[in-house]
Amino acid sequence: MTKTSLTRDAELLALYTGMSHQQALQIAGATRRRDPLMPLPTPAQELLERWVLRTIAWPSHDPVYPWGIVWARPERERLTLCIDGEATAAEFARVLPPRLDKGGQLLGIPGARISPPGKHGITVRLLGTRASVRITGGEAHVWRDVLATEKQARADEGVVSCQQRSPWRWTEEERAYGQHSGALSVQRSRRASDTAWLASGVLRRVGLWRTLGVPLSTTSWTNPMKPGEQWIIEHIHHASPQADRHDAFIRLLTAPDWGLPVKASDTWCSCTYGDAGCQVTFTSPGGLPGELQMRFSRSTDPCTWQDLEPEEHQVREGITVRVKPWMLKTVSATAGGASTG
Repeated sequence: MTKTSLTRDAELLALYTGMSHQQALQIAGATRRRDPLMPLPTPAQELLERWVLRTIAWPSHDPVYPWGIVWARPERERLTLCIDGEATAAEFARVLPPRLDKGGQLLGIPGARISPPGKHGITVRLLGTRASVRITGGEAHVWRDVLATEKQARADEGVVSCQQRSPWRWTEEERAYGQHSGALSVQRSRRASDTAWLASGVLRRVGLWRTLGVPLSTTSWTNPMKPGEQWIIEHIHHASPQADRHDAFIRLLTAPDWGLPVKASDTWCSCTYGDAGCQVTFTSPGGLPGELQMRFSRSTDPCTWQDLEPEEHQVREGITVRVKPWMLKTVSATAGGASTG
């Protein structure tokens, strides 16, 4: 491999994942050429990543980065996420652990267990599998504090921790949630597992959202559909001269080898009319269940910034990434290859 091709691989990896160029260069240089830089996760890993995105889909605070994630490092049986600060750490500590509320409803990720905080943050593992998501970006004492605060809050509210009750095995409630739904014990659908490829693929490519402009708010939710589930992601951003509207994002997201195995099946675009919102629906040409609907909402009102501190304004502006023309040519040149998930 030439130095030029290695550098370009690293730049593309950084673009998709949000990693720094130096991080991406180290990974690209250490990866065997027959191994993809965007590897396919195992089914269990895919499912865990789907659950992570589902629980953080609508942040209760206003993180600087989309969903509060600075970068992702995808591996076959692990995903590392670097988050943007203590507020996001507190959010993850609140929503990820499986627990039972006073009404007996299961919240969080069923079957997940969280490691004690360490210098690399925390690790979420799925019981009975090798799947894991490491969450870094905060000091060990920050994670200890937010986990302790959340533990006390749950105790005060009468919420029961599945991990405390059963550290090494799924609780009966977790198993029941995974198998049945409702008083009649109706078998649950396979929507989550059947569409996990889509949510996992989005999470592994979290860096792409920074190509759209200055991020203001990224929220997401799911709707049931046949087959699978529909993911809707609304990305509100402030348009910047350095960023494409959304055409480059669509080409990158659907690129063979680097993007998701999807195509834009329906588009409602108002860019030429100067309107503030466009909508694109992505589906699998290979018949995989599920659907992704992207809502590109642009805020053109300068007053949008009035709610932000000058320092935060500057940080948000600084994370926008420009897509270079050669990047689009490179990913387009791989057309005909299989997507790597």
